[in-house]
Amino acid sequence: MKKWAAFMAAVGVVLGASAYWFYSRPYDAVRLVQCLPSDRSLHVYMNVGLLRSAGILDLLAGSQAVEEVDYKKFIEQTGFNYRTDLDAVAAGFRDGDEYFAVQGRFQWNRLADYARSHQGSCESGACSMPANQAGKTISFALLRRDVLALAVARDPQASRMILPGFWKDPPKIPTAAVWVSAPPYIFSDAKNLPAGVGAFRTQLAQARNTVFTLGPSPDQKTFELRMTVECAAPDDAAKMAAQFSNVTDLLKKMLERDKLKPPSSDLSGILVAGRFEAQKDQVTGTWPIERKFIESLVSGKAE
Repeated sequence: MKKWAAFMAAVGVVLGASAYWFYSRPYDAVRLVQCLPSDRSLHVYMNVGLLRSAGILDLLAGSQAVEEVDYKKFIEQTGFNYRTDLDAVAAGFRDGDEYFAVQGRFQWNRLADYARSHQGSCESGACSMPANQAGKTISFALLRRDVLALAVARDPQASRMILPGFWKDPPKIPTAAVWVSAPPYIFSDAKNLPAGVGAFRTQLAQARNTVFTLGPSPDQKTFELRMTVECAAPDDAAKMAAQFSNVTDLLKKMLERDKLKPPSSDLSGILVAGRFEAQKDQVTGTWPIERKFIESLVSGKAE
């Protein structure tokens, strides 16, 4: 009996140590994304710290002087300002619902009070409140002191679906400012695609998965958009790389015919600089991104 008790005590210590290690170790990009529902979702990871250090966050956010009054009130009531308190965001989009695992510095009591003051309620460490979208609820809970689970969904308790865990096929996330993993069905409707992607829609809709990353270029002077497409077979990858190159060459010839030389701050200038390569069952595409293009995109002047 004593041996059995000692054995159970040892098991308890091991399980407790494992749980402590699992929940206390730092959240990197992969672990943050794996908090989200994995099936049939578009997944996005943003390294906000990297965007902030590169000056892109302020560029995207604009001047603090022109921030909306409602957001200024939100900062005053919650003590949370994404400009300074947000480090990283993992997001999942599925069937019109949105799921987020947010890493940063949070003041739970103030967040809970904010929910209660906006027709919401808090119970058992989770809060919910009406969303601006009809039929949707904002729900949130702390996974740990520096990680917030947040959902905007039809299920009023959807934030409970955001939990630490491991996917069957864990994502591979390089050091980048932005990482996007898009399943093939995302490309089935051209209306939902950003400019420039539509020309490749058919090919991407037939792939197994497509990943986009935005980060510093190899020389650290500009930025680089990288696309990695997983195809069903090496032959498919070779054909896709050739098709992407042909579309890019066609655009170049059209511009040359009209005697146009688009600047690097123009979308057409970005597209004609694309390079594609097939290796085994993968296709890689890269585009250099100048800071001027991001500035023109934010200002609405990009063409």
